[in-house]
Amino acid sequence: MGERRDVEELREVREVFKTLSEEIPNLIRGVIESIFSAEAGRNMGAAAANFYKELKSGGIPEDVAIKMTQDYIRTFTDLGAILREAMGSKRGLSLKVMRRGREGEEESSRVTEEKTGDALKRGD
Repeated sequence: MGERRDVEELREVREVFKTLSEEIPNLIRGVIESIFSAEAGRNMGAAAANFYKELKSGGIPEDVAIKMTQDYIRTFTDLGAILREAMGSKRGLSLKVMRRGREGEEESSRVTEEKTGDALKRGD
């Protein structure tokens, strides 16, 4: 009887791991897509512009404020890159998802650079 119970427990554990192996990559993909969507890029650009504006109004020299703003933006993009890299090292990640992630990253970077550039030109 004990052996039968052990087999049942092993089956349950196997099902849990199967579910986790299917769901975790989907969750990470969702996070990556949310970080690199066009909307996220717009929000990141607005946040970067506001960050820069606050630095300048706090008396930080322009060259330092620009560098700090670039580092602030890099924090977000580095997070996405780390997640993509982690996903790439696991099996089951399709090249299509990776391509979509890169396209989203390019769009986010473009929008962020535009927003930051606009803010810097306005002298915000």
